[in-house]
Amino acid sequence: MTLSDSILLNIGQHKTTYNDLLTRILPNYSSKASAKAALSRSLKNLLSFEDVKKEKDYYMLTEKGKLIVESKLKNKILININDLIKNTREKENLENIEEIIKHLQIFLERSKQDSTLLKIGKTGSAFYIRDLELLKQKLEKKTSYFAHLNKVLEKQILIFQEQNFEDVAILNLDSSSINNIIKLANFYNISEILIDCTSSEEKTIKMFEENYVFVKKTSNVFLLNIENIDVFKKILFSNLENILKTRFKIYVNEVVIKIEHGKLYFFGPHNVIVDIKEKFL
Repeated sequence: MTLSDSILLNIGQHKTTYNDLLTRILPNYSSKASAKAALSRSLKNLLSFEDVKKEKDYYMLTEKGKLIVESKLKNKILININDLIKNTREKENLENIEEIIKHLQIFLERSKQDSTLLKIGKTGSAFYIRDLELLKQKLEKKTSYFAHLNKVLEKQILIFQEQNFEDVAILNLDSSSINNIIKLANFYNISEILIDCTSSEEKTIKMFEENYVFVKKTSNVFLLNIENIDVFKKILFSNLENILKTRFKIYVNEVVIKIEHGKLYFFGPHNVIVDIKEKFL
């Protein structure tokens, strides 16, 4: 939107002073002087073309200016709505439903401030109330369909839970979440945990190899005594790269704990994961 268009729209809402207009446009300019120069230039052109008139300190639209606002500026809202509804009508889907509802609401809200918008809408709209009613019907069908799918999925989830399928709990990787590994090991009465690195994670393997608390079992598997978990945390959280890029698995009884991308994942049967969430997380 050009500055002249913006000025016309502002003046069209209510009679406006020079300072009111300047206050509105000032954030768009690097200095007050450049804003003043642009505003003065635009107002001079609008006055010379008789799009606006000045009475004392106030600028107001002329009849010509009102026609410009109605035909050129305010129709932009309707053009968007017309195009969206036309597109939806042609495709026979609800792809644009959110945008349609949003633009309709913008139109109605602006109409509360400027009653001429409704007048323009009655003559400038390319859609009918019937179009909106059909959209509502499609939306209701879709809503009903998704409500049905939601109920079916809910029943399916319950069956998988009853059959004790695999589940996962996810935490951010920090000192507190690592403490849950200790709690889990104590719960299972385990004094050592097995750390498994993929062979491609050379940096992670090197990090464990360089610290005595990790007992190397194979080329990429290490054993850690729970008593040394604080050393483990100190190494892991020594820098941000370790937190974000370190990837390995920890085995605690039937639970597999995976550390990667700054997250801590607890994998196991559903009933075990539920217990972990209730007791430790």
